[in-house]
Amino acid sequence: MTRKSNINQWLAAAALLVVASPALAADGPVAIAAQSFSTDLCQPADPNAVKEIPKGVSGFTGYESAAGDWLTEPSSSPLKGKRVALTVMGLGQPFFLAIKGHWERLAEKYGFELKVYDGRFDAGTVQKLVDDVISDAPDAVAFAPLDSNASVPQVKRMLDAGLKVITYNVQPSEVVAPRVFANDYDGPRLVGCNTARYYKAKFGDKPAHIGVVDLPQLPQVQDRKNGFLYGFLSLIPTAKVEQTVDGGGVIDKANPAAADMLQAHPEINVIFGINNDSSLGTVAALKAAGSYSPDWGVVSSVDGSEPVMAELGSDASPLKAESGYPPYDFSVAAFNLLGATVEGKTTKDTQVIVGYPPINPTAEGIDAWVKRQYPR
Repeated sequence: MTRKSNINQWLAAAALLVVASPALAADGPVAIAAQSFSTDLCQPADPNAVKEIPKGVSGFTGYESAAGDWLTEPSSSPLKGKRVALTVMGLGQPFFLAIKGHWERLAEKYGFELKVYDGRFDAGTVQKLVDDVISDAPDAVAFAPLDSNASVPQVKRMLDAGLKVITYNVQPSEVVAPRVFANDYDGPRLVGCNTARYYKAKFGDKPAHIGVVDLPQLPQVQDRKNGFLYGFLSLIPTAKVEQTVDGGGVIDKANPAAADMLQAHPEINVIFGINNDSSLGTVAALKAAGSYSPDWGVVSSVDGSEPVMAELGSDASPLKAESGYPPYDFSVAAFNLLGATVEGKTTKDTQVIVGYPPINPTAEGIDAWVKRQYPR
């Protein structure tokens, strides 16, 4: 499956979320966001406005996916009867809680023993859990790196110990094992397009001033930032990027970072958070500053975690554009890739790319997303 066919697949899925909601106020922010919503990548109105924006900086392996039906639950799995280790970056984040839940259901359905290791978004903890996984010697490991560079020796150690390993979510900075990761450029580019569409529909020609709550350590996150900027500037080429701050990817760091940025640049009226913790930290900063209102401007992000849905679907909130980072898709794709790896059907070059479609902000669109990705 090529990058183009994969994009078409998840854009088609996203189109299913484009539904009407008669309960919405015709001129309310959610209605405006729904009316301006699209699953189409926008093209630059002025090529000069985007010519300095880098393309995919995490593309050391590119965004082409191996052929295979990776997103379908099979009739049986090579993991049956095996001992499987699953690591997560941190169970304090809804995305990884959902990953854990999906894997627990898969373990019950396909009859394998699952042990989950929590990295707690801490480098030392991740290093220790690698030691623990090696000591436990499971039959297969689905490893979620915390850092692209640090993950290379970590994966190599597990491979040297004779373990079958795949990585998911964060891509190691070298090709060391089969991997699952997302198209971190086009998903955010879509949310950039929808953010700009909403901004134009609500604010017209009012100058747009952009802030980004970033996580600069990860090349994949730089693709998110640059993809967003490419999408937004494609439709509003006069927009100015005022500041990018490091929000750490977690809400307790994103909140003060966003607050400092807003204080330094009160003209900012568009903020992109590289994940939902970053955007929710921004929302909290706006509330503390007394600026929490859809008339302030627009906040957007990528993830589609359940907590952000209340903001996306609320007329009181400035958060009005979101592309979903799909925990169900990640879980099933990693599960299938791990099974193929156990069977010896993959190489270190095998990679599976998942996309993340934009989420329509209507109640129906949100409900469709949550039921698939974050089931109770």
